Amino acid sequence: MLPAEREARVREIICRVLELDDSELTLDGRFGDDYGADSLNAIEILIDIETDLGVEIDRGVVERMVDLRSILEILEAATAR
Repeated sequence: MLPAEREARVREIICRVLELDDSELTLDGRFGDDYGADSLNAIEILIDIETDLGVEIDRGVVERMVDLRSILEILEAATAR
C-alpha cells in the first residue's frame, strides 16, 4: 500500500471515530486538545487501524498516538518490521 493510500485510510478511520469532517483533521491537530478525544477513542482508532490495514501495533504506543502525524509514524514503524 502506498503511503498516500495508507494516510487516506487512517484519516477515514480517525474522522469516523472522532466524528470529524476530513477538512477538520490536520496532521498536527491534537486528538485530545483539539478534537475532544479520550483514551477509549485512541484504543478504538488503534484497533480499527489494525483491522483495516492488517497490521499489529504494540499497545504500549497508544499514549504516543496524539495526532495524525504520530499515528502515521507509528504505522510506518509497525509495517517496517
